[in-house]
Amino acid sequence: MIFLRLISIAALLILLHFCLGLNLQAQMFSVQDEKKENRVFSSSVHIGYSDVSFEYIGDSPAITGDQSLEMSPSLLHIQYNSPGVRIHLIGGNTIIGNENESLVRLGVELGAQSYLIRKNRLQFLIPFRVETAITAATKEGYGQRFYQTAFSGGFGGIIAMKPTDFFSIYTEATKWYGFSNSAGNFFGGNTDQFKTKTTIHFNRLLRGRGVYFSYETLQQDFNIDGMDFDYRSVVSLFSIGIDIQ
Repeated sequence: MIFLRLISIAALLILLHFCLGLNLQAQMFSVQDEKKENRVFSSSVHIGYSDVSFEYIGDSPAITGDQSLEMSPSLLHIQYNSPGVRIHLIGGNTIIGNENESLVRLGVELGAQSYLIRKNRLQFLIPFRVETAITAATKEGYGQRFYQTAFSGGFGGIIAMKPTDFFSIYTEATKWYGFSNSAGNFFGGNTDQFKTKTTIHFNRLLRGRGVYFSYETLQQDFNIDGMDFDYRSVVSLFSIGIDIQ
């Protein structure tokens, strides 16, 4: 039920963003003499597959193996990107073949960036971002449920290279810090994350639309008051995306 509920929330957020009609146009690179008839896209949708390791990092010797929420599920991923806004849903349960475990992460990320180097073929940027994310995990036969809402801020670096007008590659890494709480509580503990992403972009590959191939990693540690919910989530994710608007 949590999985289906979060899918609905993600769909509503994406629909709301479309309805707001944010008339923002952004490209990592711009060509001064671009022909007027070339359409500029400002948003994209990505789908993918991920492997996840969810492990206990607390100090309680009683929480281990089957008597914990430790799991290594295979998850599906959908993501919507537009200028300054990113909405993603990572999740999976028995519907996609996981036998007795379920893990879901729904995140909304807002951000901006500043340029240190801004040339036609090479750019170096410093991103500044904030994110709110819900992470939920359940396991059949284990009584406790993990449900945390985290708010984090992060910054890092992006290197973007464009060898040709048709092909470009971006690599980024960001470090995040924030706080996390369980349902109904304002304070709960702290969380830190480290994210990396490498994207290869083929411009106007499919009927004038760009196509993206990405590999991402996300490590997030939860340090919650007490020891029962000190977990580490490590996600390795492959995705394919396409320009949509």
